[in-house]
Amino acid sequence: MNLKFFGAVALLLGLINPLNAMPFDPLIGTWKVIDDRTGYYVSEIVIRKNSKTQQYSAVVTKNRQAPGVENPDACGKCQGVLKDQPIFGMEVLKGMVANNSNTQFKKGVWLSIQDGQTYDIEARLNDSRDQMKVFGKAINANTTSAMTWKKF
Repeated sequence: MNLKFFGAVALLLGLINPLNAMPFDPLIGTWKVIDDRTGYYVSEIVIRKNSKTQQYSAVVTKNRQAPGVENPDACGKCQGVLKDQPIFGMEVLKGMVANNSNTQFKKGVWLSIQDGQTYDIEARLNDSRDQMKVFGKAINANTTSAMTWKKF
Protein backbone atom coordinates (compact mmCIF):
# COMPACT_ATOMS: atom_id res chain seq x y z
CA MET A 1 0.00 0.00 0.00
CA ASN A 2 2.75 2.47 0.92
CA LEU A 3 4.63 1.51 -2.24
CA LYS A 4 1.61 2.37 -4.40
CA PHE A 5 1.16 5.69 -2.56
CA PHE A 6 4.81 6.69 -2.99
CA GLY A 7 4.72 5.59 -6.62
CA ALA A 8 1.66 7.75 -7.26
CA VAL A 9 3.29 10.75 -5.52
CA ALA A 10 6.51 10.26 -7.52
CA LEU A 11 4.54 10.08 -10.75
CA LEU A 12 2.56 13.19 -9.88
CA LEU A 13 5.71 15.16 -8.99
CA GLY A 14 7.39 13.94 -12.14
CA LEU A 15 4.51 15.23 -14.26
CA ILE A 16 4.22 18.58 -12.47
CA ASN A 17 7.91 19.43 -12.05
CA PRO A 18 8.79 19.71 -15.77
CA LEU A 19 5.93 22.17 -16.24
CA ASN A 20 7.34 24.39 -13.51
CA ALA A 21 10.84 24.17 -14.96
CA MET A 22 9.78 25.27 -18.45
CA PRO A 23 10.59 28.96 -18.98
CA PHE A 24 7.71 31.25 -19.87
CA ASP A 25 8.33 33.66 -22.72
CA PRO A 26 5.93 36.60 -22.44
CA LEU A 27 6.24 37.65 -26.09
CA ILE A 28 5.28 34.42 -27.82
CA GLY A 29 1.64 34.44 -28.85
CA THR A 30 -1.02 36.58 -30.50
CA TRP A 31 -1.08 40.37 -30.13
CA LYS A 32 -3.40 43.18 -31.24
CA VAL A 33 -1.51 46.12 -32.74
CA ILE A 34 -2.93 49.56 -31.93
CA ASP A 35 -1.64 52.71 -33.62
CA ASP A 36 -1.08 55.23 -30.80
CA ARG A 37 -1.48 58.19 -33.17
CA THR A 38 -5.02 57.23 -34.23
CA GLY A 39 -6.02 54.89 -31.41
CA TYR A 40 -7.24 52.34 -33.96
CA TYR A 41 -6.65 48.61 -33.77
CA VAL A 42 -4.83 47.97 -37.06
CA SER A 43 -3.83 44.31 -37.09
CA GLU A 44 -3.24 41.08 -35.23
CA ILE A 45 0.16 39.43 -35.25
CA VAL A 46 1.59 36.17 -33.98
CA ILE A 47 5.04 36.44 -32.44
CA ARG A 48 7.41 33.50 -32.42
CA LYS A 49 11.02 33.03 -31.32
CA ASN A 50 13.84 31.34 -33.19
CA SER A 51 15.44 28.96 -30.68
CA LYS A 52 18.83 29.15 -32.43
CA THR A 53 19.19 32.91 -32.81
CA GLN A 54 16.93 33.94 -29.88
CA GLN A 55 15.35 36.53 -32.18
CA TYR A 56 11.65 37.28 -32.37
CA SER A 57 9.65 37.58 -35.56
CA ALA A 58 5.96 38.05 -36.30
CA VAL A 59 3.45 37.49 -39.07
CA VAL A 60 0.12 39.18 -39.74
CA THR A 61 -2.92 37.03 -39.04
CA LYS A 62 -5.55 39.76 -39.43
CA ASN A 63 -5.47 43.20 -41.00
CA ARG A 64 -7.88 45.99 -40.06
CA GLN A 65 -8.04 49.50 -41.40
CA ALA A 66 -9.32 52.68 -39.87
CA PRO A 67 -13.05 53.40 -40.26
CA GLY A 68 -13.90 54.60 -43.75
CA VAL A 69 -10.74 53.18 -45.31
CA GLU A 70 -10.81 50.15 -47.59
CA ASN A 71 -9.19 47.05 -46.11
CA PRO A 72 -6.75 45.78 -48.75
CA ASP A 73 -5.71 42.15 -49.06
CA ALA A 74 -2.32 43.13 -50.50
CA CYS A 75 0.34 45.58 -49.34
CA GLY A 76 0.08 48.27 -52.00
CA LYS A 77 2.28 50.72 -50.08
CA CYS A 78 5.08 48.20 -49.47
CA GLN A 79 8.21 48.52 -51.57
CA GLY A 80 10.39 46.09 -53.50
CA VAL A 81 9.49 42.40 -53.54
CA LEU A 82 6.76 42.94 -50.91
CA LYS A 83 4.77 45.37 -53.07
CA ASP A 84 1.29 44.00 -53.75
CA GLN A 85 2.02 40.80 -51.80
CA PRO A 86 -0.75 39.31 -49.61
CA ILE A 87 -0.84 40.84 -46.13
CA PHE A 88 -2.11 37.68 -44.44
CA GLY A 89 0.99 35.72 -43.38
CA MET A 90 3.40 38.56 -44.22
CA GLU A 91 6.39 38.76 -41.88
CA VAL A 92 6.25 42.24 -40.36
CA LEU A 93 8.73 41.85 -37.49
CA LYS A 94 12.27 40.53 -37.72
CA GLY A 95 15.34 40.36 -35.53
CA MET A 96 14.00 41.65 -32.22
CA VAL A 97 15.99 40.52 -29.17
CA ALA A 98 15.25 40.67 -25.44
CA ASN A 99 17.31 41.94 -22.56
CA ASN A 100 18.04 39.62 -19.62
CA SER A 101 14.75 40.33 -17.86
CA ASN A 102 12.53 39.81 -20.95
CA THR A 103 10.89 43.21 -20.41
CA GLN A 104 12.80 45.37 -22.88
CA PHE A 105 13.38 44.51 -26.52
CA LYS A 106 15.57 46.08 -29.19
CA LYS A 107 17.04 45.70 -32.66
CA GLY A 108 13.67 44.85 -34.18
CA VAL A 109 12.75 45.76 -37.74
CA TRP A 110 9.03 46.44 -38.27
CA LEU A 111 7.30 46.68 -41.64
CA SER A 112 4.24 48.90 -41.37
CA ILE A 113 1.60 47.62 -43.75
CA GLN A 114 -0.29 50.91 -43.24
CA ASP A 115 2.37 53.18 -44.77
CA GLY A 116 4.86 50.72 -46.31
CA GLN A 117 7.75 52.10 -44.24
CA THR A 118 10.31 49.94 -42.45
CA TYR A 119 11.10 50.99 -38.86
CA ASP A 120 13.86 50.19 -36.38
CA ILE A 121 11.92 49.47 -33.19
CA GLU A 122 12.43 49.13 -29.46
CA ALA A 123 9.77 47.94 -27.05
CA ARG A 124 8.99 47.75 -23.35
CA LEU A 125 6.67 45.19 -21.76
CA ASN A 126 4.43 46.31 -18.89
CA ASP A 127 4.56 44.69 -15.43
CA SER A 128 1.59 42.40 -16.08
CA ARG A 129 3.26 41.30 -19.36
CA ASP A 130 0.10 41.68 -21.42
CA GLN A 131 0.80 45.03 -23.05
CA MET A 132 3.84 46.44 -24.79
CA LYS A 133 4.75 49.97 -25.89
CA VAL A 134 6.61 49.91 -29.20
CA PHE A 135 8.55 52.88 -30.59
CA GLY A 136 10.03 53.04 -34.06
CA LYS A 137 12.09 55.29 -36.31
CA ALA A 138 11.73 54.90 -40.07
CA ILE A 139 14.89 53.60 -41.70
CA ASN A 140 14.60 55.61 -44.96
CA ALA A 141 12.63 58.62 -43.75
CA ASN A 142 12.44 61.08 -40.90
CA THR A 143 9.30 59.49 -39.44
CA THR A 144 8.54 57.93 -36.08
CA SER A 145 5.86 55.48 -35.00
CA ALA A 146 4.35 54.57 -31.66
CA MET A 147 2.21 51.50 -31.13
CA THR A 148 0.68 49.56 -28.28
CA TRP A 149 0.55 45.80 -28.58
CA LYS A 150 -2.01 43.99 -26.42
CA LYS A 151 -1.75 40.27 -25.87
CA PHE A 152 -4.88 38.13 -26.08
